[in-house]
Amino acid sequence: MPNWAESEMSVVLPSKNADKFENLFLEENSEQNKKKERYFARCFKHYSERESNNHGLTRLFIHFDAAWSLNSCMIDGYPQESEGRCPTLEEVCKELNVQRLAAYSREPGIGFEEEVRFDRESGFGYDCRDLFCEPLADYLDDDEMLDEGAEM
Repeated sequence: MPNWAESEMSVVLPSKNADKFENLFLEENSEQNKKKERYFARCFKHYSERESNNHGLTRLFIHFDAAWSLNSCMIDGYPQESEGRCPTLEEVCKELNVQRLAAYSREPGIGFEEEVRFDRESGFGYDCRDLFCEPLADYLDDDEMLDEGAEM
């Protein structure tokens, strides 16, 4: 069973390509996925929002879960093992004339977060790091003792 990377993405692209991009995400209902010939590997959409302007551009905001990580599902991993069914995010950005993209994921099980960036001028970028320590996640171990030399 995979750990899930809680993910969100904002993408600006030509309105005529918005449905194509959004349809690359798998649906939570597996019956809806049976006919998909091409999709982002193990990326399950929860919901999406869309806004368009009068200049032929649409911004999609997509909230989804990726099994393990954005890297393994959209960049380096399953896309290379999928026999062409699962494109990389970079391939899709070029193919659908994406103007810019920003994605963020947080995987609390192992404790890392990822950032993906794309724009027409700078190209594609990816970064990953350990999660910052969250005070709520700190705990007191039953076997934890006062350090030697410290006063009670």
